[in-house]
Amino acid sequence: MKLKARLVTGVLFITLVACGLLVLNGNLRVAVEFTADPAAGQGAGRAAQGAETSRYGGKAVVGPANKKLLNEEYGVNSNVSNGLSAMSSGQNPNKSPEKGIHEENKIVERPPTVAHKLQSTVQKNRTSQKTGILYTGSKLRRLFQNPLYNIPERVSTADYLLKPARWLHATAEERKHIKLGENSGEDDKSANGNGGNFTNGGNMQAPVPQKANDEESIIHNHKKHHHSKTIKKSKEKKLPAPTYKSEEVLHEKKPWRLLQFGITRYSLYARNDPNVEEVLKAIRTQEVTYVEMKPGGTQLKLFMEFEDTSIGLFKPWRWPRDRETPPDHFYFTDYERHNAEIAAYHLDRILDFRRCPPVSGRWFNVTSEIRQKSEDEKLLKTFFVSPIGNVCFFGDCSYYCNTEHMICAIKDHHMLEGSVAAYLPRWQEAPRKTWKHPWKRSYSRVRKADWEVTDGETFCRQVRSTPPYDKGRRFGDLLDLTVYDFLMGNMDRHHYETFKAFGNNSAPIHLDQGRAFGRTTHDEISILVPIYSCCSIRKSTWLRLQLLAKEDYRLSDVMRESMRTDPIAPILTEPHLLALDRRVGIILDTVAKCIQKKGTENVLLEDLKDT
Repeated sequence: MKLKARLVTGVLFITLVACGLLVLNGNLRVAVEFTADPAAGQGAGRAAQGAETSRYGGKAVVGPANKKLLNEEYGVNSNVSNGLSAMSSGQNPNKSPEKGIHEENKIVERPPTVAHKLQSTVQKNRTSQKTGILYTGSKLRRLFQNPLYNIPERVSTADYLLKPARWLHATAEERKHIKLGENSGEDDKSANGNGGNFTNGGNMQAPVPQKANDEESIIHNHKKHHHSKTIKKSKEKKLPAPTYKSEEVLHEKKPWRLLQFGITRYSLYARNDPNVEEVLKAIRTQEVTYVEMKPGGTQLKLFMEFEDTSIGLFKPWRWPRDRETPPDHFYFTDYERHNAEIAAYHLDRILDFRRCPPVSGRWFNVTSEIRQKSEDEKLLKTFFVSPIGNVCFFGDCSYYCNTEHMICAIKDHHMLEGSVAAYLPRWQEAPRKTWKHPWKRSYSRVRKADWEVTDGETFCRQVRSTPPYDKGRRFGDLLDLTVYDFLMGNMDRHHYETFKAFGNNSAPIHLDQGRAFGRTTHDEISILVPIYSCCSIRKSTWLRLQLLAKEDYRLSDVMRESMRTDPIAPILTEPHLLALDRRVGIILDTVAKCIQKKGTENVLLEDLKDT
């Protein structure tokens, strides 16, 4: 009897110990999840959040090379935080980034979730299995072969933006009137206009020599790269426009410069311009030679100069792919998403607007490719190592640049993914004008914009009677921009830019889409106000939307296929892709109601008459 009682007591004791261990493990897990929540405002937790919320999950084992970086650059023993380095959302951890990750850095991958398996199955079933040749055997290739995407583009010599491009496309007689060795009066006069919000590229002045002192040496703690150059800032917009020699123009071979030569009043690049892919390749693979903060703005952006002297605009990873904008947040308080910039470029190209500069994703080593390549004191003084050993920084900007909104490596303590947008010609060469969007939002928690308190048709008539919307192409361009923003769910379109050289007869440049693709289940109908208030849409845009609504060319499928070649793919989650299809249907239904009300000829703006 005593033996039986002892056995029962022993079993109960073992059971209680096991339960206690389970409860303790659960509390630790909850603590990790709480720390990992970006909404909690804890910077270190946000850096580590991928360990729990990433699509792939898993823990990173720090490789010897990056351990050495932590020890030498920051004086940190990386062993204390081994295993808590966060993983990038949307990037397979077994797939090494293009730079900075060594083969010995092995990743332990967690089994995929049900949602991940479903997305992988859908993607396999809906995209081509062929690789190596872009668009081969694909819906995307069939789309670009459709007659709507092969309408002849009638571009005259005067339609090219840059003087070298006009000279290249001019006849012998016309070249006599294009003086490459002189600054044009228009360039000089317009050099003091409104500031742009994008990178300036190429033809940069030689860097101003700087004397190194002891304090500077301590801060940098690295050799200055011999390719570093001064990136032009807004205060240098008044410099004279550059001059050229015919031999230089004829023998220009840099893809980024040749891409700039293709800019016209209608688009930033031609449909089949091979330089687009070459520029994207350079963004993804070339060595970073210099880094500097972009002045102004509510969030951190960096200018990056590459070994071919091109410049790109970098936006860092902030949120995992599947984290959406909370419903209670205002559009102007949202983080900018680097993957939204990438997706916006692909959408712009699929809609055949071609007004968004090429954008690509890329992995960067925060230490060797950002900190060690910068001489920007304001940026450098914000670098530190988080409690779990990730390298972080926050830079200098008006809102989200502090320790509560830090940007931390999300893989292997040093690796950070981001987007890099290609460059526009520098300001002195191609000055731009900033326009207030007529349907701009109030950016206030309580105040409403004029268009929100005025009858829609009345406000539309006011806009259409005001230059530059009273004649020419600009009103149609504004409607294209409306379609573009609605598909992305982008409410943050307060201004847009055009090139001054073309006056009012110029398409807007599609820039700054970082707050797009925030929600998958909500369609912001107010973005469509210009279309349903004015009951107007471009005929070519309407026809392409009809095409993208068909199964053979479905927008979600061609977007998925177009983005799959990006180094940090997948760019968008499946719900975001399916939301694109739903929104195409909403636009077509809205236009159909207008046609039923006013007639086709009064709704569709004819732009295909001469094609």
